[in-house]
Amino acid sequence: YARHRITNALAEGINTKIEKIKRMACGFRNRSHYRTAIYFHCGGLDLFPRPPIQPSLKFKGA
Repeated sequence: YARHRITNALAEGINTKIEKIKRMACGFRNRSHYRTAIYFHCGGLDLFPRPPIQPSLKFKGA
């Protein structure tokens, strides 16, 4: 760290999150469910997305 100022803290943090998911789950039925849980918790998904913007209809007079 002292010479290059590079750490593996980000990777260790992600691994810690994955291990926590594994402990909370008490076993998954298959690997696909496990992978989905990892993506859900580590992916930074927005659970409350903004509603779509309604286009304003502007008619030009003839």
